[in-house]
Amino acid sequence: MLTNIILFIHIISATTWVGGGLLLFGMGIYFKDPKVQKIIYSYIGPFYGYFQLIWITLLLITGALLLNQHNLYSQMFTQEFINSEFGELLYRKLMIVSLILLATVIHMYISLKAQGRDRTFKEKLISRTTSLIIFLFNFSIIWYAMNISQYFI
Repeated sequence: MLTNIILFIHIISATTWVGGGLLLFGMGIYFKDPKVQKIIYSYIGPFYGYFQLIWITLLLITGALLLNQHNLYSQMFTQEFINSEFGELLYRKLMIVSLILLATVIHMYISLKAQGRDRTFKEKLISRTTSLIIFLFNFSIIWYAMNISQYFI
């Protein structure tokens, strides 16, 4: 029962995290006028950033709790686990999670640093690159999560 509650929170957090990214991506495509984009993102960006911190924090906590619930901490570093198909899937997912976390930290740093002013070309480039990395890698995490879940059905 506890594992199901943790998994439920993990899935809700993931859908909110990925769904928010899809919304922002869609808005960037739909609102093509740079002036409109600037206005929209100046209002939504800060709210979205803090909102998403909640969900990514919950994802990390519930992910760690799920590893514990399935007694994986004691197995994760054995050669047998590392060489297994399940271990490979889990390690790939964790690597992508780490890359998303790094991209999120960089993105948030630039966003907070540039809040209330126009970003430099370099800041725009880094911000857009990290956004794209987060956006694309989210889908690979979902893919790995689907494959990992097959081991628990």
